[in-house]
Amino acid sequence: MKKSLSHEKKRGGMKRLSSLTEPVIATATNNQGALYTQICSLWPDIAGEMAVWSYPKNLTFAKSTRHNGNLAIWVIAGRGPEAQARSQELVNAINRVCGFKAVSRLTCQQTFELSDKMGSLKNKKTAATSHSMQTEPDPMVLNLLEQQTNDISSPELRATLIKLGRTIAAKK
Repeated sequence: MKKSLSHEKKRGGMKRLSSLTEPVIATATNNQGALYTQICSLWPDIAGEMAVWSYPKNLTFAKSTRHNGNLAIWVIAGRGPEAQARSQELVNAINRVCGFKAVSRLTCQQTFELSDKMGSLKNKKTAATSHSMQTEPDPMVLNLLEQQTNDISSPELRATLIKLGRTIAAKK
């Protein structure tokens, strides 16, 4: 009996992958969820011409709340003052899209390497979104896509899948 107890305490063998990855990605997905995904997927609609030189970085909330958040955005160097001057316009557009006061403050972070931070997909993404935005997607399709991707924990992956679904629906 003693031998089996010591074996149980030692717990040899392989660890589950989820026990290794969850601590690593927890900070990336903490306090963001569906709102951040929605903002990222609709950024070209929200920001308009500003979407070419800006992109949402992260969304944070006060402890135990999901409203009046702080949205940090990456801005190409030199456009910081313009982004700061138009921050209230962006906050109003974000809250209009979300349907409630999701964001109350916008923080701009100027960067020289916006395309590096977002990957080489930035130029492809703006071309794809401008093509897919030529015809407005059906709100039913958008709602269905959001429901189908609701269980995906990665906001970036969820936003990409929603954009892909919108593009496919627009082509049909």
